[in-house]
Amino acid sequence: MRIENLSMRHVAIAIPILGLLNWAFLQFAALPGMTEQERGGLYSGWMSTPYPYGVSVLLVCAAAWFVFSYRGHYSTHGRRIAAFGMALGALCGMLMVLVIRITWHI
Repeated sequence: MRIENLSMRHVAIAIPILGLLNWAFLQFAALPGMTEQERGGLYSGWMSTPYPYGVSVLLVCAAAWFVFSYRGHYSTHGRRIAAFGMALGALCGMLMVLVIRITWHI
């Protein structure tokens, strides 16, 4: 399957499903077998360095603009699908980190 054959709907369904599977693996397989110290080191630096999360949100906003508003020369279907997938994956990843940290009190 080529990227030109994918639609936004395919990506919008597949990326959250992959994020949910990643969360389920961490929640039920990986994290219960870790010690408290290993879990603490998993997402260290969460609140001490908020700038990477701010930059990630800005990049997600830029990708959303590229996908939904930009209609220039560089806006091909494959690039729009790739930008949409990366932005959605970043949002799912940030949400997963937040949920894991809240659930496991990391």
